[in-house]
Amino acid sequence: MTRTGRTTAPATGWPTGSSTAAQAEPDREDTERERILALLDRASYAGIRDVLAGGHDANLSSCTAAGRLLGLLPDMPYRVQDALAFAEHAVTVLVRDLGVRQIIHTDHGFPHYAPRRNVHEIAQTIDPACRTVYADADPVVHAHARCVLTGSDRVAVADIGLASGVHRVLEHPAVAARLDPARPVAVLCTAVEAVPDTVTSALTADLARLLPAGGYLAVCQLTVEDTHLARQVDEVMATALDGRWDRLRTPAQTAGLLRDLPLVEPLGVVEAPHYIRSSYRPAGPPRAAVLGAIARITPSGPSPTASPRAAPAGAGAPTPAGAGPMPCGAWPFSDLTSFRRMREAR
Repeated sequence: MTRTGRTTAPATGWPTGSSTAAQAEPDREDTERERILALLDRASYAGIRDVLAGGHDANLSSCTAAGRLLGLLPDMPYRVQDALAFAEHAVTVLVRDLGVRQIIHTDHGFPHYAPRRNVHEIAQTIDPACRTVYADADPVVHAHARCVLTGSDRVAVADIGLASGVHRVLEHPAVAARLDPARPVAVLCTAVEAVPDTVTSALTADLARLLPAGGYLAVCQLTVEDTHLARQVDEVMATALDGRWDRLRTPAQTAGLLRDLPLVEPLGVVEAPHYIRSSYRPAGPPRAAVLGAIARITPSGPSPTASPRAAPAGAGAPTPAGAGPMPCGAWPFSDLTSFRRMREAR
């Protein structure tokens, strides 16, 4: 048989001659496969928090990064529990006491499994009519959230994070489709340390301009008073996350995020009412703390007020050694020495 430059057909009768169109499709598939594998392999802040919370969704890179973080902040597993406790407390106050029925949870991380509850589960326990949108730009987190969190028509997930700007979060189709723009909305931010200053500096102004009347902001922030330690943590996290990290803020800088806002609950040191105990015990006093607060963004008519509740025991003063953990919001952050006293007392 004489070669003509054209490849003869195999026994199936299909031509095997190469073409640009035929090659392009496999190339696109290979590129997409490589992109997905790279995403699955890279460390993420959501994965690090999942490891420290005792979860099982993180990859090896996130586990390695979590180990490096523990070398600088041995008490980080407890601080992650503090942030989770703040989210549950804040949602309870917003829905039960302030009448909010629409919540956006930004940068929420991997979904929780029983016995821990997700934000929409906490809210719908109080009122089944509550609507929740989870907004996280991490594509792996988004894929998990779509599988686990979208079993109700009152829950949606959006593939966008707070780092993209408040206006882009509120304009996302998932938010527009699920939430009523004429009713109050609460924005819950539990990972502000990963959000750039360019966004956080304009956060309250943007929310006041964009949220419907009667909106709220609930925010918690991992803080470190020791600026040298904070720089070390920032270097480790920025390296592990390929720059997808902003910085740890001091207590004073965290307080600045909520400047000029009427506070429903004052900025205070958050401590989970109970920790998931294990064989792990951090050595020495805590090096970090989680500060949290709930603020009113745009009052609608008469200012809504929370139901009166008894002040937690020991509010405004350090907990005596051995007295046990303080409840969320029990530590009004009236001066910067409170954080230092907390460390010394513990």
